[in-house]
Amino acid sequence: MSTKSKLITGQEVLYKQLKTENILGIHVFSCKDLKPNQSLFNDGLPSLIFMPQKSDIVQLRDKGETVKFNSAWVCCGEIKNIYWEMPNGLEYILVLRFKPSSFYSLFNVSPSVFHSNPICNLEDIVSENWMQAFDKMYEKKTISERIFFLDKALSSFQPNDCFPHILSMAIEYIEDKKGNTTVSEVLNQLGKKINSKWLHRNFVKYIGISPKRYILLQRFIYTYGQCKKSNLEDLLDIAMLSGYYDYNHFFKDFKRYIGIAPSQYTWE
Repeated sequence: MSTKSKLITGQEVLYKQLKTENILGIHVFSCKDLKPNQSLFNDGLPSLIFMPQKSDIVQLRDKGETVKFNSAWVCCGEIKNIYWEMPNGLEYILVLRFKPSSFYSLFNVSPSVFHSNPICNLEDIVSENWMQAFDKMYEKKTISERIFFLDKALSSFQPNDCFPHILSMAIEYIEDKKGNTTVSEVLNQLGKKINSKWLHRNFVKYIGISPKRYILLQRFIYTYGQCKKSNLEDLLDIAMLSGYYDYNHFFKDFKRYIGIAPSQYTWE
C-alpha cells in the first residue's frame, strides 16, 4: 500500500524504518512556508496529527465557522472545503498514517465515528490509557525521540486484523492508478466473485466513504500535487492526463475539496 500522505501541502520527511506494521508511515510536515489560511485535505485513511506542543490549539474554518481542536487530533474519510487557520511560528506537524484495520482495532474505534465528522479530537474517541501514552510522548524533547516512542508503543499491541484482503487489493489498485480509474475497473481487477454492493458496503464500513468517493479523492490528490509543481497555464493539461474530462470536471472537484476555483487559488 502506498505511503503517500497529503494531509497538507508543504515539505515532508517520511520515516520508513518502523518496527510496527500497524502504521503505513510517520511523516513530519514542515509548516514554515505555508500561508495563514491553509487548505486541508487528506487521503481518506485514518491519520493521527500531533502539534509540536501539548498546549497548542488547532483552529479550522468549516463552512464559515471556526472549530477548535486540541494538539492531538485525528482525521479519516473525506475532508471537504476546510481551512486551517495556521498559528504564527508553527514549525511542523507530526502525522501518523494508519492501516484502517489496525487503527480501529488498536483504539477500539468504530468507522462510523467519521461518517459525519471526518476530523475529531483524539481524546474524544480513544481511551484514557492511550491519552496517557500520548502525554508521555509529549514529554520527549526531539522529533526523533517522539517517533521512537510512538513506534515502540504502537508495536507492542497486536490488533485483530479483520480488514478484508480483497478491500486492501482494491485500495492498492486505486492508489497505483492514482485515482484514474472507475468502480467498474476496480471490480474487474478483483474478479467476478466481488460485486458492487460488497465493495460499496465494505468501503463505507472500513473507510467511511464509498469506493467512488475514494477514487475521486485519490485522483484529486494526485492532480493537485502535479498542479502545484507546474505553471498555472498547465492546469488543464495536467487535469486531462489525470483522468478529468475537461476543465469544468476538474473545477467541480477543486471547488468540492478547496472551496474556490483553481484560478483563484494561491499556488505558491
